[in-house]
Amino acid sequence: MAMLEVIVGMIFTFMLLSLLGTTFNELVSAWRGWRGFYLEEALKRMLEFKDNPAVFEKFKQNAMFRQLMQHKAPFRISQAPAFLSSTNFASILSNVLKKKNEAVKSVDDFLTGLPEDSQLRAVLEQFKEEGHTTVEDYKARIQTWFDDVMWQSSGWYKRHLQFVTFFVGLGIAIVLNANSFQIYSHLSTNANSRQELASLANAFANENETLPTKTPVPSDSLTIGEIKTEMKKAVDAPEIRTAYNILGLGWERKDLMVGFRPWLARILGWLITALAISLGAPFWFDILKKIVTIQSTGSTPSNGSSGSAQVVINTGSGDVKQKAD
Repeated sequence: MAMLEVIVGMIFTFMLLSLLGTTFNELVSAWRGWRGFYLEEALKRMLEFKDNPAVFEKFKQNAMFRQLMQHKAPFRISQAPAFLSSTNFASILSNVLKKKNEAVKSVDDFLTGLPEDSQLRAVLEQFKEEGHTTVEDYKARIQTWFDDVMWQSSGWYKRHLQFVTFFVGLGIAIVLNANSFQIYSHLSTNANSRQELASLANAFANENETLPTKTPVPSDSLTIGEIKTEMKKAVDAPEIRTAYNILGLGWERKDLMVGFRPWLARILGWLITALAISLGAPFWFDILKKIVTIQSTGSTPSNGSSGSAQVVINTGSGDVKQKAD
């Protein structure tokens, strides 16, 4: 029972730290403009920026696209919007490709001006060959194409974020001194902390069918001060603060005055915590829910009786009698 409480406490701690990491990731991502960066990279690929940058540059200078762009900010790597709808993409692209001051009257108007060996022209001609011959039908096909590429772009963004999450998790582990070895040792040797944290984890799992999404939806206009405020709010969340106090996380002067081997073990413990955080809060929440469900099922008598066994006797006459064992 004690070991199960230790396991539940460790899983709950990793889940809380992962939630903290997710919040920090979203805030930093908004501040740095990572979503916009990957959207811009996808547009460059679609509009063959390397071989013929003219189309992409005209796309960026389009009035509608410029209205969607993010404002300048320190260390922001891209001003491209974090999101662009497929409808707006098709509208901007048709405006870029058509002749100036002329309405789009046919599918061929999308191809005018593009070089014969252009990859973009080859893609657009393929849409025409598929049988999309009306302007509206053609635009709908362009929208589907955009959605497909954006789905790939979201994969690039997620892989990038997974890489960043490890270093964010390492930062959290160091700042909070969340050493996995020390957390395990504390829970193994301190019965009160172990039971209190396990009780908190069970209550959290029973009260939440799905993982609560407390991550703020970051605005493109977040300032450094607003980011600090949101980060402080995340750290001061009730569950984080309670677990922090139970586990005795944080730094004291004596923590610095240790030898080489304890420091080596501490660093390894931080790395394990960072790896755990990189797995994500949903991963740990799912495991916690399963353990709590199995635990509660195993502690409930199957027949709801006080524990005395009963034998069911069929007399053959249609009557059923029960006899206590």
